[in-house]
Parts: sequence; C-alpha cells; structure tokens
Amino acid sequence: MTNEMTPEQRRTGRALAQLQKRIQKMHALRDKMNAGLARVTEENLDLALTQKKNLRALSAEYDELAKEVSCLPPLDAASVLEEEYNYILTIGNIIETTRELKKKSKIDKDVRESITSGLVQFYEGLRGELARAAYQKEQQHKQQ
Repeated sequence: MTNEMTPEQRRTGRALAQLQKRIQKMHALRDKMNAGLARVTEENLDLALTQKKNLRALSAEYDELAKEVSCLPPLDAASVLEEEYNYILTIGNIIETTRELKKKSKIDKDVRESITSGLVQFYEGLRGELARAAYQKEQQHKQQ
C-alpha cells in the first residue's frame, strides 16, 4: 500500500488550506476591529463608526467563506459559519445603534441613556475579554 494521495484527497487538502487561510484572515480583521472598538468609551461612542469599513470587509470575507465551507461536513460548516455570522451581526447592530444615537434620532432621553449605558457595558466587556485573552496568551508563553 502506498502513501500517495488521490486527486480528490489533494483537492480536499487544498480546499481545507484555503478555508484555513480565509478563517485566519477573518480573525485578523476581527482582532483589528476589536482593538478599535475597545478604545470606545461613553465620551467617544462615535469612534465605533470608524469600524464600518472593516465590518464591510469582514462581511465580504464571510461571503467567500460561505462558498468555501463545502469541503467540511455540514455540521462543521454550519458551526464555522454561525460563529462568524453572529460576530458580524452583533458588531453590525452595535455600529447601527451608535449611528442612530449620533444622528440625534427622536429617542427619548431615558431610552437614549439606557442605550448608551448598554453600549458602554458592551465596550467594557470587550475590553475585559481582550485583557483576559492577552493575559492567557502571556501565561502560555511563560509556560513554554
């Protein structure tokens, strides 16, 4: 028995490598967006709007990812797509909510304060997650 790969195995290997590159590219965009969003505070909420371009780029990458996941079993493909979709949807909603607040839409003062508070909590949570991830990464490097 030989260890030669069949043409189909080679195609699958190339498709998986391409998929992995796409996911890495998307995660790099997410990291860039998270770093930008982590700088948002109550005083500078509109800073979140600077991530619209990155969100559009991430959405375009998602569209390509959706075409490439066919090399995975259906449940694995769905899992990969769902994680990315949920991130894009969440950040899109955050940016859209911030945009509406900035437009000075007809929003009652109490509602505006509640929305602002929710956005601030989101950004504080994001900073906390990024700090924990950085700490864990640092600890892993120390152990190696």
